[in-house]
Amino acid sequence: MIAIVTDKPNVGREIARVLGAHKKENGCMSGNGYKVTWTFGNMLSLAMPKNYGVKNVEHKDFPLCPETFRLMPKHVKTENGWIPDVNAVIQLKVIAGVLAGCDSIIVATDASREGELLFRYLYQYLGCTQPCRRLWISSLTDEAIRKGMENLYPCSLFDNMYLAADSRNKADWLLGMNASYAVCKATGFGNNSLGRVQTPVLAAICARYRERENHIATDSWPVYINLNKEGKILRMRHVEEPVDRQSAQELYQECKKTGYARITAVCRKIKEVEAPALYNLTELLKDANRYHNLTTTQVMEITQTLYEKKLISYPRTSGRYLTEDVFTTLPSVMKKISDWREFRPYVKGMGLDLGSLPRSVVDEDRAAEHPPILATGVYPENLDREGMQVYALIVGRMLETTLPPCKVEYTTVDVLCTTRKFRMQTYRILDRGWLNIFGRSHLIAEEGWSEEELPELAEREWLKVAGCNLIHRKSLPVSPLTDAELVGYMDDAGLGTVATRPHIIRTLLDRKYIRYSGKYIIPTPKGMFVYETMKILRISEASLTSGWEFQLARMEQGKLSQEEFLNGVLKLAEEITDEIFNTFRKEDEERENAD
Repeated sequence: MIAIVTDKPNVGREIARVLGAHKKENGCMSGNGYKVTWTFGNMLSLAMPKNYGVKNVEHKDFPLCPETFRLMPKHVKTENGWIPDVNAVIQLKVIAGVLAGCDSIIVATDASREGELLFRYLYQYLGCTQPCRRLWISSLTDEAIRKGMENLYPCSLFDNMYLAADSRNKADWLLGMNASYAVCKATGFGNNSLGRVQTPVLAAICARYRERENHIATDSWPVYINLNKEGKILRMRHVEEPVDRQSAQELYQECKKTGYARITAVCRKIKEVEAPALYNLTELLKDANRYHNLTTTQVMEITQTLYEKKLISYPRTSGRYLTEDVFTTLPSVMKKISDWREFRPYVKGMGLDLGSLPRSVVDEDRAAEHPPILATGVYPENLDREGMQVYALIVGRMLETTLPPCKVEYTTVDVLCTTRKFRMQTYRILDRGWLNIFGRSHLIAEEGWSEEELPELAEREWLKVAGCNLIHRKSLPVSPLTDAELVGYMDDAGLGTVATRPHIIRTLLDRKYIRYSGKYIIPTPKGMFVYETMKILRISEASLTSGWEFQLARMEQGKLSQEEFLNGVLKLAEEITDEIFNTFRKEDEERENAD
């Protein structure tokens, strides 16, 4: 008997169906020589300090570091404290029974670091010794599953991937547990959970919110002139805003008295704007939030559902470029999509040539272990509104990349009026190209540029001043962060990965450090308290562990040992705990002296 382990029931049942394992059993499917079972996500975690016999942590016990890390079933929080998750315990017994009765194991968990870690922890926890092989696929279509089963990999090929995942997990434990316990011990505030990713993310949310609260409005007085050319009004803004109201008023009066302005420069540039690269998870999360106001948690759930319905490829990918072998499959997929009744008139009207797709999406050097998120060509049925919105983004992006560049003319016009410089910036779309799909003109023009067609203009030409405007504006406070902005910040700062960032935001929500206010993410009083307490500490800095992903990538390549990496993390944990105790001891001393 061959056991197959997946990390989701739906994925397990789909693989079982393709392999002919149709018999339903308790927590598994069997038949045709296979037993397919599954976990409910990650059901094991590293043990807490108390599980190592550390009950009352004293200052001398830091940094906390077990000689050997232990695994324990997932716990859930109840009114009586943290207890083992009953569903996890029951399913672990089912998996143990399945694996005990098999001759070999096929690992079919997520084809990622997280999926590799999940199975390896399970294998260790249950004390398994059977030989294993790895199923590595990027979609759940019948064809992909069958092809993957015909080309199973030795698990040893993924040893370094597991080491990287295990190292990151243990490093998060070392930094998070030491910081959380040290703050609790040093302040007596109770257990406020800290972490090397969640704390800087919370700090970013709170800092933005505090900036908004502390905003002091400033005044500005932009001056505009309207020029008339053959009945076309050209609205131009003074390049250097007056610093005070009186100066603005004087400029305004001067412009009112002046009948004409002279064109000093007309700069036209024609540029071909390429379509955006294919979606990885981060970019899809951002666009789904921008255009449909979907949260990161919603998008993660939707993409997983689309994946399990075989509609899209593996969603937790950082890739935006294709390898040659994946590129060769696109024409047949795009042909299926273009033939669907919803797309047929639209796509054919654009003259899409499926026989010569652009190769700009191919880059072997920049391709990740999984391709970008792609539609598989399976027709979408019974999708709810949100599911169709996300699916349409993915298909639309694929269509965009198959179309020609958008050809745009950018024009800057400078004039002198009463010896003062005024300017207008416009753009005109000459060939819409990929912009035909969604028509999002803001993607091809920066703020301050307006879309309009100008009459013929020449340098040294005089134009009649048709009117002047003096506007009084007050600066607005910054808005709280949206999901799109927060995910973008985490990506830029190197906090988390494409797969873990939504989980970090979910964790902050679950711990009631943050909440949603409409489309914005704002801190709760509890979250703001943690921020105000911790903002002076290094644990709140995004740069603290920004180099970890580079080191973990080197570990995957076999260029860095786990011991070397974790020794550096332990040293950092010691520095962090020393800083916490020294900081709060100093504050206590200052309060005592003040009294």
